[in-house]
Amino acid sequence: MIRYYLLSVILLCHLPGIGQNNTLPREKVYHLNYKIDIPLTAGLYIGNYFGFDQLGKKPELNQEQISFLDMKDVSAFDRIALKQSSSNRYQAQKLSDWGRNISLLLPALLLIDRQIRRDWLDVALLYMETQAVNFSVYILAGPSFTERARPFVYYPEIPLEDKMVNGSTDSWFSGHTSSTAAASFFMAKVYSDYHPELGNKKVLAVRGRFDPDSFCRVQQV
Repeated sequence: MIRYYLLSVILLCHLPGIGQNNTLPREKVYHLNYKIDIPLTAGLYIGNYFGFDQLGKKPELNQEQISFLDMKDVSAFDRIALKQSSSNRYQAQKLSDWGRNISLLLPALLLIDRQIRRDWLDVALLYMETQAVNFSVYILAGPSFTERARPFVYYPEIPLEDKMVNGSTDSWFSGHTSSTAAASFFMAKVYSDYHPELGNKKVLAVRGRFDPDSFCRVQQV
């Protein structure tokens, strides 16, 4: 998993910077203190490394524990996950991995924007911090302290030895979902910070055909 974080950082740092004019005076969007942010980010990643290592040593389910699992004990909201075709389990896992890995690299697209590209170091560092905090929360508040069986453990047609593996109780909460959300929200937030003109008025205006201010005045009359 660590290799995907490093790959995202490499892409962020090596996209081309053609067409920049760094001589123009401008106010920076983000003001980072490298003496604090860099050591803090490094410390979080070191902690995450050992955290994931400990997570990998989490005890597996045994046969007795599996035998006591009952679909009726799962909330109705989540029970749909127990009614899927088990034959598609590996395909779904592969699609989930691909989706997560692609999303981790999405913020690199921000560097297509000239204004953001000028601050590539700040943006890259902020993204690393974002994912570092995300994984720290995942380790400290997720499967390290919860014992929730993954859906496939409930399927009777899946061999018992496939259920007695590390990670079978890591169903809460989803690391794939949290890392994907962190990358997506980060990308949207950074772009909106660099382009504050993309507000409600511009979106609702639809190329001048709709003026929110005029609409409000009409409604007040």
